[in-house]
Amino acid sequence: MNFFQRAIRYVKRKSAKSFLLAITFFVIGNLVILGLGVSQAADNAKILTRKKMRAVVSYEVDYEAWWDYADNIEDSEEREAAYRNGPVVQKEKALEIAKDERVLAFNYMVNDAVYGIDLEFVPLGNDAEKELTDSENTSVRQSFMVYANLQPEMLEMAEGTFTILEGSWYTQQDIDGARPVCCITKELADQNALHVGDTITITSVNQNNKQDYENAGYNIEDLNLELEVIGIYDTKENVDPNSENFKWMSSFESPKNRIMMPLTTYVEHKIAAGEMELTVHPSWYDPNYTIDDIRKGAETPNKVIYLLDDPLNVDKFVEDHSGSLGDFLRLNANNETFKKMARPLDSMSFFANIVVWIVVINAIIIISLVTALTLKTREYEIGVLLSMGVSKPIIVVQLFVELVLLAFLGFGLASVSGSIMAGNVGNLVLEYQTSSEAKYEDNDNDSYFFASSDSYFTEVSQDDMLSEYHVSVSPLLILEIFILGTGVVLIAIVIPSFMIMRLNPKQILLEQN
Repeated sequence: MNFFQRAIRYVKRKSAKSFLLAITFFVIGNLVILGLGVSQAADNAKILTRKKMRAVVSYEVDYEAWWDYADNIEDSEEREAAYRNGPVVQKEKALEIAKDERVLAFNYMVNDAVYGIDLEFVPLGNDAEKELTDSENTSVRQSFMVYANLQPEMLEMAEGTFTILEGSWYTQQDIDGARPVCCITKELADQNALHVGDTITITSVNQNNKQDYENAGYNIEDLNLELEVIGIYDTKENVDPNSENFKWMSSFESPKNRIMMPLTTYVEHKIAAGEMELTVHPSWYDPNYTIDDIRKGAETPNKVIYLLDDPLNVDKFVEDHSGSLGDFLRLNANNETFKKMARPLDSMSFFANIVVWIVVINAIIIISLVTALTLKTREYEIGVLLSMGVSKPIIVVQLFVELVLLAFLGFGLASVSGSIMAGNVGNLVLEYQTSSEAKYEDNDNDSYFFASSDSYFTEVSQDDMLSEYHVSVSPLLILEIFILGTGVVLIAIVIPSFMIMRLNPKQILLEQN
């Protein structure tokens, strides 16, 4: 008779002991299933939420850290110098990061509200617009937003937010040559009956100060920038008329009134305008302000936005590049907000894992003690087997098989009961955890969102994240339970193994007689 058959016979013969051990494994299995189920559900909810979000990372100045540093400088002159020479996004570093294979596209882009010359904006139809229409010459107010990019492959093009309808986007040759070209929205083109090949005129110089320039001997029209429309595009972005800020929005805040152009073209225009303004309005600027400062301000964006190939790569991307950015610069994936939203799930996962480890450790101790205590009653059986030539390792394997059979029986039943209980228990745990978290929050959960003012980050509320939390018992989880149970039995058999290895068959049989 082999060890497997002997193990089955022993389990059947000692039915009371087998029943108690099976019940023990059943209880252990249920606790482990609930613990792992809650932990996996919390992790899955975060992963699913992250997958739904835009895979973007912003290279930007950490202004909060910078202001804390500058405000604490005691010497006033040193503090003023620090303010004048604050940290800025580094072009070389931005382009170096963009070479990462995970980057699909990036925006090295500045934007600026500009005046349109004989150019009608696409109306918003809000209260602020109506008031200005009645009180102001709308042809000489900032009604458009220029978006000037350093390279043609924009993030919006890669995502499909922008689609070229007529003509083409500006090229790298256009950027290198600072050509006066632009792309406009279909709505803006329709508003002004524009087509590819037509021209528009814009300026960044305040038209209301026209007399000042004339008095200084300048013709303000010399600073008008004439741009050839080489592309008309459609944008999926729009203004939400139900938003709180809609009433007071200016027309240049509408995505329909954006003018896309090469950054180099915009910089040359800003330098020309800046040179004139330094002469006409020197009091508006710091005495140390130079043309180099104008160029730096015009060509340096507040942030560089990277679009990655997978939302799940965001954290690793930030980790890989954050170490070489320099002081007061950071890669921002808005993770602080994400972590704050995920705090109830993280707490649940943490405590669920602790419960699993406590149960597993106690299971090992209990099973080891039960096996060791019952081994004394089986010394005669073991002595007979040893005298028949059965090796000690085979006897240990038999004990292992006995426990595995009972473990599988208990865990099998636990898989059924655990599947029934998991969802309800998981929801109760989530409800308790979120209510506990709310006690320590100054704001309600709806105030948490994953967004930024430029809309590159996806809006995600904590409710959206928690809606992805579903505790279920999958086949993979059941497989993990059985593997874990086998490991528990394997470790629990260690102590009895040492006891068996010390037994002598002759001595056992003589003592029994």
